[in-house]
Amino acid sequence: MTLTTETDPQEENYSNHSWYLGYLASNAAGGLTTPLIPLFITFYLGLNVFDVGITSAIASAASVPALVFWGLLSDRYKKRKIFILVGFIGGFLSLLPMLYVHALLSYILVLIAFQVVSMASVPVSTMILIENSSEDKWPGVMGRFNFVASMGTVIGLAFGTIFIAFLANKSSELLVNIYIISAFIYLLSAIIIFLAIPEPKRTIQRRRLSNIHSIRIMERIRFFPSSIIHFVGLGESKTRLGKDLKFYLFCTFLLMFAFQLFFVPYPVFAIDRLGASEVEIYIMYILNSGLGAFTYQYTGRINNRIGIRKSLAFALITRIVIFSVFGAISFIMFQSALWLIIALIIYGALGSLWSFIGIAETTSVTLISPKATRGKTIGYYNSLNGMGQIFGGLLSGIISQYAGYSIDFLIAAILVIAGTSLILKRTPAKVNKGLTTNVSS
Repeated sequence: MTLTTETDPQEENYSNHSWYLGYLASNAAGGLTTPLIPLFITFYLGLNVFDVGITSAIASAASVPALVFWGLLSDRYKKRKIFILVGFIGGFLSLLPMLYVHALLSYILVLIAFQVVSMASVPVSTMILIENSSEDKWPGVMGRFNFVASMGTVIGLAFGTIFIAFLANKSSELLVNIYIISAFIYLLSAIIIFLAIPEPKRTIQRRRLSNIHSIRIMERIRFFPSSIIHFVGLGESKTRLGKDLKFYLFCTFLLMFAFQLFFVPYPVFAIDRLGASEVEIYIMYILNSGLGAFTYQYTGRINNRIGIRKSLAFALITRIVIFSVFGAISFIMFQSALWLIIALIIYGALGSLWSFIGIAETTSVTLISPKATRGKTIGYYNSLNGMGQIFGGLLSGIISQYAGYSIDFLIAAILVIAGTSLILKRTPAKVNKGLTTNVSS
């Protein structure tokens, strides 16, 4: 891949990386609200796991057309900064109506509005980094940026935990207030970006970035990643994929679908069966996100040592064991400090496994696909993961509500077994060191 590498004077604006604070703040706002769907629906609205699944699925589904629309629009007009501002300011404005939400329908409508406008910043966040840096600086720039972004998510979760711990039972509007605080943090992010980062003077076409792909450090149980390079745009479905690649992509969809069957109802299970409070749910998410970010630092070394196939097998088999055990014993679990601590630790451990899965899948998809179509192939991978999130979240609420948590967890385990047996046969054994990875939370 050959791109212009001359140093632009504009790059000096990025040398101190002070503008990263804008992304630190926006990810903190996102982290602050990450656990709120199950909490808001169960504690504030007094509803059940079925409603949690439906809401998560609808909110995630709203991201799909929005992501494509904003990505195509930014590429067409060759602008980046303005779309970040639209996303952050839109996040601020769309969350303010939470003050007037007292029913599920109005809550879903606000989440849809938030997803539609906040997605404006997602397709351009990584591109603006690339377009304002010479090619030789991309790995370092993206590594620093994504470390800051992932820490922002953990900081947001930590702030939410402290906020709830001090104010729990003191206000019936506590969860609403968290959304409003998050809204103003998005506004702060927009101000920082407006003041600190210029519009790039050059644009790079996404299809020329075939060797760069996005990997999520943290496994979100809802919505889409906070940064992305490749996506499948409207009218781009004619790309021909080989039979093996199609099958591999289907396997990644199946696994994400199965993961969501477990993850979406899990917080509600902890609330209903184990008596978890708002603070304990936030702690659960901190462990999941924090351990995921921590483990990522070592995933590359482990992959180089044992190969991505063995790394993926380890992570998937461990998840099968956890899903199966929880499915088998969840019906006898009851409210106690011990069971709750176990549940929190398990959720954190599942987060630490995600980096092995995400990196192995994305690297494998890149290695299997022809270089000329790698960008679009990663777009298909992102899209199918999103579809897995949507349909898995939707079905998880139905199964958990009408068949029980145990059945839901066991079905998730069975599907992961099936996905593991299929995907490992087609996963390359070794890592191609020529790939450049971009990590997104």
